[in-house]
Amino acid sequence: MKIEFPEPDEVLKEKPSLRKYLRYLLFFGPGAIIASVTIGQGQLILGPQIGAWAGFKLLWLITISVASYMVAYIGARFTILSGIDILDLFALKTKKGFLNWLFIILMGIFIPLFVAAIVTTLGQSMQWIFGFGHYLIWGIATCVFAAVLAIVGRYRIIELSQAFFVAVLGIGAIISVALIKPELFEILPNFFAVGNVPDYPQWVIDEYPNLAEKPVPLIMLGYLGTLTVSVITLVGYIGWVKVKKWGIFKGKDDPDVFSRKVFERFRKEGKISYLPDDEKEVKKAKNLLKPLLIDISLAFIIVAIASSAYMIAGAYLLGHRLPSDINLIKEQAVIFSNIAPWLKPLYQLSVFFALFGTVYGGFEAASRMLYETGRTISKRVGEIEYKKFMFYMMIYMLVTGVPLAILAYYGLSIILILSITLLFMGVIGVIIYGIGAIYLSQKYLPEKYRLHGIWMAISVIFLLLFSLPLAFLFIK
Repeated sequence: MKIEFPEPDEVLKEKPSLRKYLRYLLFFGPGAIIASVTIGQGQLILGPQIGAWAGFKLLWLITISVASYMVAYIGARFTILSGIDILDLFALKTKKGFLNWLFIILMGIFIPLFVAAIVTTLGQSMQWIFGFGHYLIWGIATCVFAAVLAIVGRYRIIELSQAFFVAVLGIGAIISVALIKPELFEILPNFFAVGNVPDYPQWVIDEYPNLAEKPVPLIMLGYLGTLTVSVITLVGYIGWVKVKKWGIFKGKDDPDVFSRKVFERFRKEGKISYLPDDEKEVKKAKNLLKPLLIDISLAFIIVAIASSAYMIAGAYLLGHRLPSDINLIKEQAVIFSNIAPWLKPLYQLSVFFALFGTVYGGFEAASRMLYETGRTISKRVGEIEYKKFMFYMMIYMLVTGVPLAILAYYGLSIILILSITLLFMGVIGVIIYGIGAIYLSQKYLPEKYRLHGIWMAISVIFLLLFSLPLAFLFIK
């Protein structure tokens, strides 16, 4: 028995017009969470720092980060076309659910490091903004508040709040860089200078020997990890598109029940035999993919603009000043306040929304990721109500992350913690997920529903380019 695809939204079938494309913006939802979680500590700390010593030479990292957004699209594309969660496919078609276990282990190790970094940077920013208190108290209290909001809030509230945070961040970044009046013709070629690996300037070697000891490719990998749809949000995104009821889930009362039903059929038959073959249904399916493509494209554009702005501002304004572990945020107020004093409050507002958006959306994304991954290999996890699972996750994250933040107070480097976390969650994990998603989705989707020709070639090429900084780590 074949399944018919639901009718796409009317706006998707309209003739091209400005009104139609403006209405496309209403599809921006799960991508707002991705953008808000992505624009955070890395852009505020590592971006300006790299801009200060490398100038514009590493802007190409922003370009190749589009590979992670393609990976997010391919994974979610498989799910909203077939109804099968791609993590279920990983669990079934890799030996003993190897990929799922690998992601769970990565999360177990690096989530506490993520929490420690966000407690520190968020706490420092709150202490600086309000001018009193200890940053650890601010950081812990704000993270607990964000955790409570994530548990009691509905998905729609999270989505709308993240869209607002992203708007504030984007506007702040654009205003600050526009007032610098940058030389665009000097900057733009660097977005395409893929493979350019600059050396540390002499002033970094002389004044910041601890930084100069780190290989440049390692710094590149850490920053690349700040730009990507990390493993956390890659998996969380699958859950969010099901909540949105995009694609084959449109009109379904319970997308998870439908997903399990078609997965059981796939498990028995070993192939996806229920998708329609006629061209009318295939065309309908392609139309149903448009909200996904719009959403993920807008997420990349917003992250790219904000990331470029902070790196460019660092190149123009930081001079020979690099942030320390003690004052990661405060020292970079020069980026805004040197342009005009009235921009300092805008910077403070942007910092708060960037970091609070990261922790608020990150708690939801991390919980969603482990829930979606865990239930594919454990029936016990699947039987737990999601909000209850999230509550357990919040306890784990805070109980393990806060002690690490306290250790950072006594000398553990937050920049080091951040770099290592971003390397594994934002680069290595994404490459592994990407290879699995591309290979398995192309293997098991019926021929008419696979990626073809240039789109498949572009996906593979960008994933290879995305791996380039990792290769430099061993070559240099």
